[in-house]
Parts: sequence; C-alpha cells; structure tokens
Amino acid sequence: MPQYMILLRDDFAMHTRPPEEQEAIFQRFVAWSESLFERGHHAGVERLEQERRVVRLEGDKPVIDGPYAEGKEAVMGFFVVEAESIDAAAQLALGAPSLALGASVEVRPIAPFPKPG
Repeated sequence: MPQYMILLRDDFAMHTRPPEEQEAIFQRFVAWSESLFERGHHAGVERLEQERRVVRLEGDKPVIDGPYAEGKEAVMGFFVVEAESIDAAAQLALGAPSLALGASVEVRPIAPFPKPG
C-alpha cells in the first residue's frame, strides 16, 4: 500500500503552553497514533526537537542559519501512514489533534528512493 507523510506544523505555540496543557496535547497525539495503528494505517512516527539549523550555499560558501522563531517554518514531527490514495491519507490527517489548535498539517506521498545494497 502507498505510504504518505503527515507533517505536523508547529503553528500552535506548544512550547509556550503550561506543562499540564502540553502533556494533555501530547496524550491526544498518542491516542491518535494508537488509533492509526489499530486501523492498520500506522507506519511510523517521530517527534522533532525545537533546535534546528538551515543549511544552504550562497555561491560556493556554506551558510548555516537558525534557529528561527517563526512557528510556520517549524515542523514539530511527522507520521508515516499507509493509505490507498493521497485523499485517503488526508482523511487520516483530519484526526491530528493540532488541527483543533489552529495548526496545519501537510500530506505528501513518499516516493521510493534507491537504497544501498
């Protein structure tokens, strides 16, 4: 079955919320993750730390910037799901708890990439 990545955008200032609220939000993600697993769609999940750098070249000189404070630039984590189509994966993404907090999620197909060996 095709795989899709659901990118969780950190638009809802998770790190500024009180610890009890952060834990409650996290537990909603755990419950959503478990429901994806129980329905046979869960193929992976990871959280990402807030620390980050952007690496690019300007001509032949490397430039390393960051961290950036803009929430829309950040990705808080991702789920890999299996679904029949991108539309079916988007329906799964509707369960993301962050949507109710004003965040957006992005759904993208995962394309095969050659692996060594």
